Amino acid sequence: MPKTAETKFVNSLFLTNLIQTQYGETEVKIKAYDVEPASADINDPYARSSMNRILIKYTSKENPTETVITFVAKIKPTEGLLVEQFKKADVFEKEILMYKSVLPSMVTMIAKLGSVIELAPQLIYSSETPSDLVVLEDLTARGYSVENQTLGLSYEQSKMAVEKLAFFHAASAMMLSENGQAFPKFTKGTFHAEHKDKLSYFPDTIRMVGEMAAELDISQPMADKLLKLPAKALQKAIEAYESDFKGFKVLNHGDFWTNNILFKYQGNELVDAIFVDFQNCVVGSPIIDLVYFLAASPAHEVLEKHRDELVYIYHETLVLLLQKMGYMKSIPSLLELQVELLKHGSLQVIYALTVSPFMRTKDAHNTPPMQPTLHSPNQSTNVKQVLRAHAPSTVAQLKAYEMVGLLDWGANESKIKGLMSRFQR
Repeated sequence: MPKTAETKFVNSLFLTNLIQTQYGETEVKIKAYDVEPASADINDPYARSSMNRILIKYTSKENPTETVITFVAKIKPTEGLLVEQFKKADVFEKEILMYKSVLPSMVTMIAKLGSVIELAPQLIYSSETPSDLVVLEDLTARGYSVENQTLGLSYEQSKMAVEKLAFFHAASAMMLSENGQAFPKFTKGTFHAEHKDKLSYFPDTIRMVGEMAAELDISQPMADKLLKLPAKALQKAIEAYESDFKGFKVLNHGDFWTNNILFKYQGNELVDAIFVDFQNCVVGSPIIDLVYFLAASPAHEVLEKHRDELVYIYHETLVLLLQKMGYMKSIPSLLELQVELLKHGSLQVIYALTVSPFMRTKDAHNTPPMQPTLHSPNQSTNVKQVLRAHAPSTVAQLKAYEMVGLLDWGANESKIKGLMSRFQR
């Protein structure tokens, strides 16, 4: 397969050095190699980086019989529309930092409990020349795979995902308790005041839902409430991302959904989950990952039956790990976590309308701009078509939110302003 501009540096010498460094083998001879896109269906319209799978056939002094291995190379774009965005953004720098330093430190922290727990693929190599490059192990070679985003995750998969997320969060909370500045690069997530001019997708999509109410079978009273939400949507989302949550903070993955979680089975038994794509990590309340995951990943029937149970499983695992790690600060109770989720229920509504329908559609052009620093204003998404396709589940979710008052934040804000204006002198 012809190489792209990003992969021209991949040659026999580069691969020989890679194998010698990684495996300590000598007299390596590359018999054949191929570079191909890691997936024929890339689910990110912003093409955060060039993803390629490198297949190598080689022999060495230690392995004279021909050996076949694969790596995944994540390469910063060197041509095309996104070059300028990458020059201004630090997402690639963040991901390299995660793989080289943060994730190994988390694994070491967890290992103190007596077991080595994998959180991410193994980093094979990283370099800033000839281009920003990360070479990772190919998890598919060990039997890991990504589930179909249109089907949604099963209960067992969702349960394992939130349990593994609790490991990620617990280790980061411990690191933050020991050093409050442990993650200085990860202070700005998707919703941040500096990103407001690149986040219009979210209020615009909420407004569109309200305007399409009759077509989507949304009642007029509910539509009236929805049309009051866009004006406050970004402010409410930013407040959720900046929540103090009684001083308890974790490093959130920031883009924790189906396509960034790989599962492994032994026979019919689900045995592990590993995360990828750490470009959008952010320090904050754990609800940042929880709300996003629940909105975008579990199958709708799983959410309907087990949402509260998944929150409970996450919390129970988190508390157990923190206690065993010797966490000295206050650990939020399950009630406090539920209150935090309700307090920032606006984020749940925002994601239900702007994330859930689009992340559950097998179409690369539908992924929302969760990494605003790489947002492409030229993205063309048939938003109305997606909203129509997911109308029944969206309406069912809205009805559930309405019953607990989560659609009233726009209306209440308007009422307060009206009252204030009446009595102002």
